[in-house]
Amino acid sequence: MDFDAHSGVVIHQDFIPLYADDNYAKIFGYNTAQDILALKSILELIDPEMQDVAAHTYYALMSGIEKPQVRNYINRNRLGMLINVLTIEHIVEWQGRPALQVTIVDLTESTTLKHALVQSEHRYQQLVNGSIQGVLVHRNFSPLHCNQTLAQLFGYPNTQTIMSLPSILDVIEPAYQEQWVDANAVLLASKIKSHSFEIKCLHLSGRLMWVKLLESVISWQGQSAIQVTMIDVTESYLLTEKLDKQTYTDYLTNTLNRRGLIHFSQQLMTDSTLVHEHLYCVLMGLDDLKQINHLFGHDIGDKALIHFAQHCQSKLADTDLLAHWCGDEFLAIIQADSKKMALKIAESIRHSINNAALIEPATDKHIRFSASVGLSNWQANDTIDTLILRADTALEQARSQITHQLVFA
Repeated sequence: MDFDAHSGVVIHQDFIPLYADDNYAKIFGYNTAQDILALKSILELIDPEMQDVAAHTYYALMSGIEKPQVRNYINRNRLGMLINVLTIEHIVEWQGRPALQVTIVDLTESTTLKHALVQSEHRYQQLVNGSIQGVLVHRNFSPLHCNQTLAQLFGYPNTQTIMSLPSILDVIEPAYQEQWVDANAVLLASKIKSHSFEIKCLHLSGRLMWVKLLESVISWQGQSAIQVTMIDVTESYLLTEKLDKQTYTDYLTNTLNRRGLIHFSQQLMTDSTLVHEHLYCVLMGLDDLKQINHLFGHDIGDKALIHFAQHCQSKLADTDLLAHWCGDEFLAIIQADSKKMALKIAESIRHSINNAALIEPATDKHIRFSASVGLSNWQANDTIDTLILRADTALEQARSQITHQLVFA
């Protein structure tokens, strides 16, 4: 197979062709480059099912979200026939503006001619080895080829150490391995052409890292295989995580804020393993905060809130949600197997606060405070809002009692 005859170049901005050579035109069934330049958009050359992927990729490249790389696409020529192409991307400048230069290699013939297939894979390896992203080809997670960038990504000294792994799943954090297996099954079943997702991986040093995977099915030695482009997004992920924490965390008590409680409770509702009838809302009010602020100052009042939050957190499970709801109120969304268990948790919080005390620094005086609690459980046709509303009503009833107590709505 003559690769010079089966490769061509196009330069475009927003898919409007700026330059093309004759080889590029002939790959798609046109006579000359002028036929390509006459097109309104070279998206016409891409299979309709892949056009959204191509558009997303272009804007990700031009905005700097992704870096140029080697990709595999299924396109259509002028006669409507599917062609298998390999693309190599470069960002170039065209009349003072950035543009995308794409070198395209037609691999269609190589899928039917064994000799040409060997040549194409050799050329593919040459192209991949020069990629600035980690590139892996595997079949059933057994590595078939990778580049040095991939080895460096995971801290391995060379490609041979990656190739000697019995399974590339060894670089995936165990809790995420099943996710990757399932994703590959969907891809190989041809339910989708390609996909991307982020997954937690293991660096050779033992540190955890987040990697973005972009996967597609290719032909390798006459059989289907998976091509994976891997990009380290750990820094971006940690930054996002930090921003999320700032967005959803109450700065004083280090619990969730109102926005965080709503956000994560809505996420909780999408959990297919959640039994809604086991969901309870506990709304807790610190009864004496106004008096503490008046007698000892707002600094002590803030310490009371922090103290209150810590006591609440100590009585809850890791899966429960706790938020500084407003003023002197804290709200928890908890899961309990029964009403009796939910009441036990709520009463434990209330009693621990009643028995707790702060020490006023100036006088060493013990400052005691109490809490009222409203509790509600999930009912048919409920939403998070209605669940909270009933707990709020119960808290108001509890606070209206002469002795502060717990009310179940």
